[in-house]
Amino acid sequence: MSDQDRKTMIQQGFDTVAPGYDHPSLAFFPQTAKSMMEFLGLNFDDQLLDVCTGTGVVALAAADKLSKGKVTGIDLSNGMLEQAKRKASEKNLSNTEFVQMDLDALDFDGKTFDAACSSFGLFFMEDMTQALKNISAVVKPGGKIAISTFTGDAFLPMSDLFLQCYNSFGKDVPALSWKRLSTNELIMEQFEAVGIANVKIHHVPLGYQMTDASMWWDVVWNAGYRALLNQLTDAQQAEFKEKHMAEISQLIGDDGVWFNTEVLIAIAEK
Repeated sequence: MSDQDRKTMIQQGFDTVAPGYDHPSLAFFPQTAKSMMEFLGLNFDDQLLDVCTGTGVVALAAADKLSKGKVTGIDLSNGMLEQAKRKASEKNLSNTEFVQMDLDALDFDGKTFDAACSSFGLFFMEDMTQALKNISAVVKPGGKIAISTFTGDAFLPMSDLFLQCYNSFGKDVPALSWKRLSTNELIMEQFEAVGIANVKIHHVPLGYQMTDASMWWDVVWNAGYRALLNQLTDAQQAEFKEKHMAEISQLIGDDGVWFNTEVLIAIAEK
């Protein structure tokens, strides 16, 4: 698959899930945004770039802190951006701007930012090092860069069962994107590759008790897994859901099971 085909698949996948991306089952997104803002320590007049802004979860959390500053959120998915714009409008925010833009082709006419962040976005890039270089290039010297990613144990064992079931339908099982950035060492490698050594990594132990298989399906249907389901026919999707939900129900049992969504948040100073 070419890089452009991969981007198109990602864009279409997130356009599809955009209306449900703020579902309560995905509470780890706003929880991570809150933690990221605490660790980032923005000044009230900072100019912030939010890369892969999605529905603006991080951008809107930052906007509340930037009384004299501004947040610019960029994303490939117009569907996600429309959700971000709607939420900013509902909050009557005047310090946000959301633009459809490719991280590989940032266009800010020489403008630089006091800080930049990318929450659960960097690992989707084919060349993560180049993507991080692109972000760093628009951050002022002494400015901060924040990224977040899931740990290697996040979503287990549900995600393994999902991929095994997906494979049973004759589909190739892709590598989970966040695994490329799921440890402190992998994160440090990326920052070191772009010449940034001042990095602090925070572990945030998120998760919740999953008591019903439908709770996992809410995660699948409203997030990135949906892009894989889109590769199945409607009939296959129905068959997949029945088969996979039976597996998850057996896993959960009568007592429920802990759903691990722990994350790593890195704060770097350029």
